[in-house]
Amino acid sequence: MTKVSFASFYQSLHGYPPFPWQIELAARVAGGRWPDALNLPTSSGKTAVVDVWLWAHATGVPSTPRRLYYVIDRRLLVDAVADYAQALMATSGLQGQVVRLRGGLGANDDTWMLNPAGLTLVSTTLDQLGSRLLCRAYGASRWAAPVHAGLAGNDALIVIDEAHLVEPFRQTLQRIARFRALAKVPVAAPWHVVTMTATPLGDAADVLALTEQDWNHPVLSRRLLAAKHARLLSGKLGDLAGEAVRLRGTGAAVVGVVVNTVDTARMVQRTLSAHGECLLIIGRARPLERDALGEAVMRRAGSGTRRLGRAHLFVVATQTIEVGLDLDFDALVSELAPVSALRQRLGRLDRLGELGASQASIVKVPAAKWPYSKQSLDDAWDWLSSAAEKAGKLGKVVNVGISKQVAAPQEPALRSAVLGLPDLVVLFDPAIDLDITPYLHGEKRSTEVLVAWRRALDESPSQEWAEIVEAAPPSGLELMPIPMHTLKRWLKGQESQASDLESTAVPDETSSRKERAAQVLIWDGEVAELVSPAVLRPTDVVVLPASVGGCDQFGWSPASTTPVRDLFADGLIPQARWTGSNERTRWAIGLAEHMAGVGTKAKALAFACGLPDDFCRALDEAGRLHDLGKNDPRFQLMLGAYGGPLLAKSGSHEVSVSRKLAGLPRGWRHELASVAQRIDIDPLVRYLIGSHHGRGRPWMPASADPMLWRKAQAGDWPALAVDLQTKFGVWGLCYLEAILRLADWARSTEEQAAASLREMEHAA
Repeated sequence: MTKVSFASFYQSLHGYPPFPWQIELAARVAGGRWPDALNLPTSSGKTAVVDVWLWAHATGVPSTPRRLYYVIDRRLLVDAVADYAQALMATSGLQGQVVRLRGGLGANDDTWMLNPAGLTLVSTTLDQLGSRLLCRAYGASRWAAPVHAGLAGNDALIVIDEAHLVEPFRQTLQRIARFRALAKVPVAAPWHVVTMTATPLGDAADVLALTEQDWNHPVLSRRLLAAKHARLLSGKLGDLAGEAVRLRGTGAAVVGVVVNTVDTARMVQRTLSAHGECLLIIGRARPLERDALGEAVMRRAGSGTRRLGRAHLFVVATQTIEVGLDLDFDALVSELAPVSALRQRLGRLDRLGELGASQASIVKVPAAKWPYSKQSLDDAWDWLSSAAEKAGKLGKVVNVGISKQVAAPQEPALRSAVLGLPDLVVLFDPAIDLDITPYLHGEKRSTEVLVAWRRALDESPSQEWAEIVEAAPPSGLELMPIPMHTLKRWLKGQESQASDLESTAVPDETSSRKERAAQVLIWDGEVAELVSPAVLRPTDVVVLPASVGGCDQFGWSPASTTPVRDLFADGLIPQARWTGSNERTRWAIGLAEHMAGVGTKAKALAFACGLPDDFCRALDEAGRLHDLGKNDPRFQLMLGAYGGPLLAKSGSHEVSVSRKLAGLPRGWRHELASVAQRIDIDPLVRYLIGSHHGRGRPWMPASADPMLWRKAQAGDWPALAVDLQTKFGVWGLCYLEAILRLADWARSTEEQAAASLREMEHAA
């Protein structure tokens, strides 16, 4: 590896030198230690942590994790970080993958996992990473969850941006770190968490913060010392729009207005639309439309666009904008919010310090407290008022620039549910349903459902809806998060409206409308079902007819009766990509060839990942035996093998029909049969064979074939699983499972490609 300095590396990528704190971070990493926390204010270039990680790989710094999970709890920034990383890799010439992991059914491409030894940056959200670490991967099959847990829990650097907003998750990560340290035989290291925030976190052991050199840096000091004069106004909701119009009159081209609720945002947006172009950004929006709107706003008001000239624009947003976009307003109006939220909002005002001095207004609306506590709002107002000075007709004005925020009060942190060993036992058992929200969000409970709209439901009777959705499942890109109680109340209103029209409308039309309001279709990832809105639960995926309204180009709009645009029918939703399924090919694949290939690939992956020889040999053996149970005559008959070579899989049969004709009972598992035939082998190898489709964690089903279950000594299987989890740790054992399963998937992908090629040659 070339021993180029970080400063030279950074200069070659960006054309300008790094800040002093960035050089110091690289020096610490070169010394073998990532800090626990980066306490850095907004606009100080925190994304350079990606540069440091890439430089460490480019120069061969030992023990640098192969995977970097960059966590930002706003979907809008996931793409921005991914784009930044892709540009760096392209410029530096480093070979690696950049993954956008934003969640939702069918929204993610998992092909990146086929190379666990590769350099990979995963830009993602808290829920996506957190659910993977806790073996409950959102948007993935529960049987594939251990693969995600293995990759996220090993050989990974986890960077949490704006960590003060996700304090419960940070506490859970600390407990995960302690549990990983309990493994008697570590499987894969290193694994480290770095938090980044402008709000200091009291228990971080190793902290990197700005130094005097940073404060004196010609570029950084301009951002840190820029004055932001905020007028304090104790008034009413109407003053939010009034202040925006006033600031426009002072010469500000792009004026941002950030408020605390969607209802307030809608009201302000309607008012300001009478004074000029006004865009609305809210969290309750479909990701595809929200991201497109975010890109449009970035072109008009993003950092670096001021020098290109700006047209007049109002941007109204909820708190989703606080860490969602790299915006740079000329002036800002904010509804009163806690100090941490105000910091983030003010960070979108004169972000690069180009104006030097800018204007803002902070409006206190006494009756409006939700979603914040009264105490947090009072503390923020007291802090602002204590530093404010009289400024003529404007009343009280306070400088809230970055350099003046040092004395801001700290807010009490939310606490996460305590993650204990009994919790791990439950979390890593896929057969048990468990809400993991308390481990990710603490006292906040998951109360949202996800909603999609489809025109096809308007064109068919409700008894056909399930079949329609199962044939074309909803994607994460079209799912809008809506509080469950809000959706139920809105649906109840739809039913009431239908009843009010009963005396005047066409009878069949009224009956149909009432029926559609009284039932909703939910999709659980496999099947769809019509249910009463009363039984909806948090995280349910709901599919509504487009005709019911409730959504416009900005997002959730309960007053809208205009049919909702169907993103799927309009061809804007990409089809679900690779999912790990490899059961259907047109050409048969030999069993012996497949098992030998998986063994070879598993050993190669383990070696490339840096695992010790013992693990490499175990994975090689597990791969060569993993499908041994498919030699059962009934299984071979199901695959269509008639006296010839044994098959691993084939596409010449319809599984449900051929299984029944072959006499193979429903629920019969070839993994169990594989274990039964080699009961005397090493316990780890036996476990990997039995769990290579995600089952057997920790129970093996006995109902389909009790004799086979006894032969495999499956009654002792839970004890075996617990022993191995204790020895290697739950994440370490998942990592070994992941390598075998990824080798199986990768080998199957190669076999399918070869089969497709043979098919084309045969057709020609």
